[in-house]
Amino acid sequence: MVLAAVKVRPESGARVGRNDVTLAFLVTVLMVIGTGVALEDDFAFSAFGGHRSWLPGPDGLAVVVVGSAVLAFRRIAPLLVFAVAGTSTLAYQAIGYRPEPLPLAMLVALYTVAVLRRPLVTSAAAAAYVFSFTLAAALRLLHVSDDQYYTALVSIVATAMLGYGVALGRARATLAEQRAAAMAKNQDDRMRAAVEQEQSRIAREVHDIVAHDVSVIVAQAAVARRVAGTQPKAAADALASIEAVGRDALDGLRRLFGLLRIEPERPGRKPQPGLNELPWLLDQVRRAGLPVELIVLGEPRPLPAMVELNAHRIIQEALTNSLKHAGPTRATVTLDYRAESLRVEVRDEGGEAQIHRPQETVGGYGLISMQQRATMLGGELHAGPEPERGFRVSVQLPVPEGTG
Repeated sequence: MVLAAVKVRPESGARVGRNDVTLAFLVTVLMVIGTGVALEDDFAFSAFGGHRSWLPGPDGLAVVVVGSAVLAFRRIAPLLVFAVAGTSTLAYQAIGYRPEPLPLAMLVALYTVAVLRRPLVTSAAAAAYVFSFTLAAALRLLHVSDDQYYTALVSIVATAMLGYGVALGRARATLAEQRAAAMAKNQDDRMRAAVEQEQSRIAREVHDIVAHDVSVIVAQAAVARRVAGTQPKAAADALASIEAVGRDALDGLRRLFGLLRIEPERPGRKPQPGLNELPWLLDQVRRAGLPVELIVLGEPRPLPAMVELNAHRIIQEALTNSLKHAGPTRATVTLDYRAESLRVEVRDEGGEAQIHRPQETVGGYGLISMQQRATMLGGELHAGPEPERGFRVSVQLPVPEGTG
């Protein structure tokens, strides 16, 4: 049930409000006026109550006022207010006055109970009043006609149902608001996760492109500076290589920035690099001063674009680390095409800077980027110094069945 999912309770810290006081005053006035109007057996209206005149005496007036004035506290203690209002209604009739056309104060209190309490509590409260009313009439403590009894019973049932309907409507509205808030929060969490994932991907791409190309440019610039006076041709070749690498870096950055724009795919856009561009990457690294050998095991075949892209970036980052940290050395890149995976290994032989290599490499962003790429594809990456000399990066990337 909706009411079971949403607790219908008065707000914590409820207090007497101006509207409650106004309602209690109006009901009191109507009850005082209504004491002289009674529904007779022939449905005619009488301007007299019981054996008294149009207005009740002090005793009846006190009972009516008390039973109506307590409505100002109906939101704070609805059951207690209903008990007082119901008791005053029965007491007014027991004194000898004829019942009003409608016990308005008791009905307002019952409506409040139905709105603020669960249906079982409301049913129990209404049943208790009907039982008391019936018992008092059976014992001749109240002089009630059949029409008066039927009117009271119908008004009680109608008031309880009205209050239940209002409570049900409020509960459904509250539940709908809670569900909408939960859905909005869930959507916000998913959007935040997607944004963070995309930011991480772009950060990896920017790092891999910029770190590799800048490292190559720095190495080539160092070569050009050293041989500028003695080997002009070698210096010119180094500067040409710097120009080519710089253009490639700019092209890669433009491609990444293009991914951030929300616009249709433009024809002629350069695709993401794959293993088919690996020879060009190795040649670039060789020109930067790091001899690299490529070993291919198994039968080469086209792989999914994401596998080739991340394998290319891992090799690029590993060679960049070797170029920056290992000093004069040699490197080997191994591609092992297996049935359900691609194993990539990049190993260098170390150099004079080897003593500083583990701390600088393991603590940098490059290894984190490679680890994230492997994890994203469900692969495993192992990186660390070799037992004797050198550094090795090994990663195994799963290849989905039926691809390649």
